Amino acid sequence: MPSLEQVCKRLFSDQSWFLKAILGALLLIVPVAHFLAFGYLYAMIEQARRGETLDFPEWGDWKRLFLNGLAAFAIFMVLGVIPILLAWALVWPLHFLNYGAFIYLPLVPAIMLAGPLTVAGIYQYQKHEEFRDAFRLSILIAMLRSTKSYFWVPTFALIGFLVAGYPLMTFTIFVGLAASWTYYTVSFRFVEESRKRTVRL
Repeated sequence: MPSLEQVCKRLFSDQSWFLKAILGALLLIVPVAHFLAFGYLYAMIEQARRGETLDFPEWGDWKRLFLNGLAAFAIFMVLGVIPILLAWALVWPLHFLNYGAFIYLPLVPAIMLAGPLTVAGIYQYQKHEEFRDAFRLSILIAMLRSTKSYFWVPTFALIGFLVAGYPLMTFTIFVGLAASWTYYTVSFRFVEESRKRTVRL
């Protein structure tokens, strides 16, 4: 299993990654154009899922980026954003109990699972480009269980990176998602390939 450090070294080994990420960060803050940014993240997941080179791909084929971005954003909203919003809805009434920071505990699982769950959904969607595959909870939960020891560190790293890079928020978000989503994908592929080899034996 490649480590987060190994994945990041490969992603950021190409000197052009910064300019590619800047474009993604700019697109991310423009309504409608943000689908292109998500299409780019979709492409990064796809190349990692196929076992191709881990890098920031060239920008191009804008129509495909946009269409794939629509799908990736929809999956992100359902599996990533909505669970956090539901957890926040549970937290809000607790403000009246005056328990300090402890009232935010219900948010922790939602925040920790949002990234891996989103990537698991996109990972499954890419196989046949069927939305029903992206939301098969039994399969997604099995994927998370099989890689649970691998996504805690990158998730904490992402949260720390977003907090530390707050002044450069959209750039930080885009780079953080690119790195963490690629790592989650590599983890899922590693487990999947390991099981295939076991079956063949």
